[in-house]
Amino acid sequence: MPPVAVSQARTSTLMSPRAKVSFAFVLVAGALIYFAFIAFQGATVSYLSVAQAIADSPTAADRQVGVTGKLVPDSYVRDADGLTARFSIKDEDGTEVLEITYRGEIGQVFFNDHSEIILQGQKLVDGSFNADNLTVRCPSKYLTEAEQAEIEAQNDGNPAPPPYQQDYFDREA
Repeated sequence: MPPVAVSQARTSTLMSPRAKVSFAFVLVAGALIYFAFIAFQGATVSYLSVAQAIADSPTAADRQVGVTGKLVPDSYVRDADGLTARFSIKDEDGTEVLEITYRGEIGQVFFNDHSEIILQGQKLVDGSFNADNLTVRCPSKYLTEAEQAEIEAQNDGNPAPPPYQQDYFDREA
């Protein structure tokens, strides 16, 4: 009997196991980068001056913008509910004024004519601004040494008293 020829057929696969793992890794890494990009884009806020906010069109419902300005004197009014405040802010030069409505806990916010008010929210169709986030930056914390020396010279070398009450523990001693 003649020898039987045994055929050794090799099975072929579309991708080797190493190629499959590499493809899966690239796919997962690409998805993570995409989601990180989308999350970062949604979390960024563009800050505008009061004049830029007035000139800008109303904000889309899913977007927020930031506005910085100074409080217009005698414009702060707090509603009876205690959670809604209405006031106006202006630019450094004071030519443009933007009406603001803020709903939320206000606490012991220290408003004065020199404080910088930083808001995040949406500009409405009527031209006013609905703020979701409110921050007040006190200018005395951000003075240069020369400006602080000038203020102390005007007060005969005595620093101005703080605009808040003494701490409880300071009174005990």
